[in-house]
Amino acid sequence: MDDADREKLGLTPRELQVVSLIGRDLKYKEIATELGLGYETIKTYAARIRRKLGLGSKVALALWAKEKGLIDD
Repeated sequence: MDDADREKLGLTPRELQVVSLIGRDLKYKEIATELGLGYETIKTYAARIRRKLGLGSKVALALWAKEKGLIDD
C-alpha cells in the first residue's frame, strides 16, 4: 500500500503507526514505549481511531488493519 492509499483511509501517519502496532497485538503500554509516548496518549489515539472508523473494539481495529494490509501476516 502506497502513501496515497494510506491517505484515503482518513488516518494521520501517527494513527497509522498505532493501528499497525495494535494489529501486531502489542499492548498499549508496549506501543507507548515503542513510540516514546505515554500510555494515556496511546489509549486516546486508539479511541479516536476506533471512533473515526466506526469500530467498537481493539480486536475489530486489528482485524480492520489486517484487511487493509497495514500489518504483516
